[in-house]
Amino acid sequence: MTKASPYEHFLDRSLTHVMRFSSIPQQFQESVAEHSFYVAYFTSIVIYFLKKRKERVDEARALKIALIHDMEEKFSGDILTPFKYYSQELYHAIRKVNRETIPLAFEYLPASLAKDFIAFWKEDADRVTKEAQIVKVADKLSLLSKCKEEITLGNAFFKPIYERELKALDELEWPWWQKIKDEILPQ
Repeated sequence: MTKASPYEHFLDRSLTHVMRFSSIPQQFQESVAEHSFYVAYFTSIVIYFLKKRKERVDEARALKIALIHDMEEKFSGDILTPFKYYSQELYHAIRKVNRETIPLAFEYLPASLAKDFIAFWKEDADRVTKEAQIVKVADKLSLLSKCKEEITLGNAFFKPIYERELKALDELEWPWWQKIKDEILPQ
C-alpha cells in the first residue's frame, strides 16, 4: 500500500461543508472554513493592538494556530455548545476523541509538518500560551461578529449568544487582554 501524497491534502475542502450553529435558525449559514478565516484575520488585528503596547507575540505561531484551531471539526462537525458542555465527563470524552483523531486531519502531509500542525492544534486546545489565548479571543470576536450580523438582520435567536459571549470576553482575566480589551470591545 502506498501512502498518498500531500496533494491529497490540498484537495480536501471538507471544512467548507461543515456548518456552524446547526440547531439555530440563521439568515446566512457559516462554514467552519469561513469562521477560521475570520479567526485568523481577527488574530492579526488583536496582535496589532498588542504590538502597540509593546507586548511580545509570536505572530506566525498565532496565525498558524488560528488557521487550524477547529480542524477536528472535519470529523466531528460543529458540536453544539450546550451539548459539548453538558457535563465534565462528556466534555472530556469529546476532547479525548478529538486528540485521538486530529492526526487524521494531517495524514497526507510530511510527518514533520503534520507533527507541527498537531502541536499547534494541541496548543490551542490547552490555551496556556499567549498565542493560543489570542486565538481564543479572536474565536470569540468571530462569534460576536456572526451574532451581530444575524441580530442586525432581525434574528433574535443570536441575541443571548451575543450577550453571553460579550460578557465572557469582558470578564477574561488574561493580563495581556486586560491591556487592550477597552480598545476592542464596545464601551
